[in-house]
Amino acid sequence: MEGCLPGVVRVLRRVASQLLGRLLLADVISIIVPTISGREEFLARTLLAWERNTKVKHEIIEVKDKPTWPAACNHGAVQAQGDIIVWGADDLDPFPRWHKDILRWFKERDELPAPRIHNYSEESPVWNTEDGPDGAVPLFTRVPIMSRSQMERIGPWPEQLIYYADYWVSEKGRTLGIETRNLWSYAFVHHWCQIGRVDSPENYDWSGAEFKRLQKRMGR
Repeated sequence: MEGCLPGVVRVLRRVASQLLGRLLLADVISIIVPTISGREEFLARTLLAWERNTKVKHEIIEVKDKPTWPAACNHGAVQAQGDIIVWGADDLDPFPRWHKDILRWFKERDELPAPRIHNYSEESPVWNTEDGPDGAVPLFTRVPIMSRSQMERIGPWPEQLIYYADYWVSEKGRTLGIETRNLWSYAFVHHWCQIGRVDSPENYDWSGAEFKRLQKRMGR
């Protein structure tokens, strides 16, 4: 029995350390920014915008050169320490006060907020009007953000998807009773960087077919 004590003590210390870490990182937002080589100028602007416009405790996790966006998102999620996790992109800049309702949202709701998007500048018209008004239920969230509890329930994203991973997030959430709802104070500027994009009919068609297969597996 005495020989087991050092091992028990190590386990207890590890558990205590994890619990303490969670307490210290309560209400911390983990910001995951996937990027690829060649987009450094866009990335620098985006990182500056996150730092300038995030007025709560946060960490920024840059993930570089993963084969797909969901692969980068999963990689960043493993590193994230915050109680709230947001997955961005290197050409997507948050508005000032983008998080002003986020902390309260996750304390009061078990839903995924969906953002308001503007193209190229904050002064441009709302781009994603097809998602409906503030408070409406859109098809999907264009900038996924979750509480840690939601992330653990939804699980890792399908890394094979070149496109439609954000659709998958909302669909998987709905199978768990987690609806997606517009929160217009959660807002971004999209700069549409073309460097390294893999837009093609073949990629869209394959990803669409794979997404539908995953939907069927989820019973949607």
